[in-house]
Amino acid sequence: MNKFGQLADKKPLIDLHQVVKTYESSSQPFTALQDINLQIREGEFVAVVGKSGSGKTTLMNLLAGIDRPTVGGITVAGTQLHSLSESQLAEWRGRTIGLVFQFFQLLPTLTVVENVMLPMDFARIVPATERQSKALDLLDRVGIRDKANKLPTTLSGGEQQRAAIARALANDPPILLADEPTGNLDSVTGEAVMKLFTDLNAEGRTILMVTHELDIMRSIRRQVVLMDGRIADEVQMQADHLKSEEVRS
Repeated sequence: MNKFGQLADKKPLIDLHQVVKTYESSSQPFTALQDINLQIREGEFVAVVGKSGSGKTTLMNLLAGIDRPTVGGITVAGTQLHSLSESQLAEWRGRTIGLVFQFFQLLPTLTVVENVMLPMDFARIVPATERQSKALDLLDRVGIRDKANKLPTTLSGGEQQRAAIARALANDPPILLADEPTGNLDSVTGEAVMKLFTDLNAEGRTILMVTHELDIMRSIRRQVVLMDGRIADEVQMQADHLKSEEVRS
């Protein structure tokens, strides 16, 4: 059993019940998500797909506790997010969620290793004396330890995304949320980054990935399709189908 496996046979790790998200505007309210019911179990790798404006990023922000639902309940890793204050949400997020973005979001004035250490400094889970060595180990894990003391702007796009993945892993979270993590990369680099996510999932981490790229969608077993703020479809690809896709590729 992997280190996150104790939740595998229990309640869903992520549970959204009748979730609605409405934004107020000067003209009229806009409902970004409507009647979302979604359960994700520990260890799943789920692709969230849909056209621009379908609600994908809103869904990820709700799961990360960055935003709150207008109606409905969200439980993640046993915590009911509505019960937490903003400061409690920030602490919970630091321990539970690793975030990876399309445009990396690395701080340009900090070195790569300092960027990876930053979540550790906020959450204070890792002792201060161990943070640099852990950050270096994570950079080694993603293949860019030799870039540790460089500024992010001196790295290629693929290297910056690897650094962002290392940062997302800083506090050893059980859940990774990735919003178009290969969307700003060329196909070869994107495949290498995708291999990192696949390996992390094989180790037991639960991953939700927003993507519109067909090659990536085909390699992820479960797909949740959003349309106009609703779940329009769910696709559960069989293992033998995935293997046949790999052979053809």
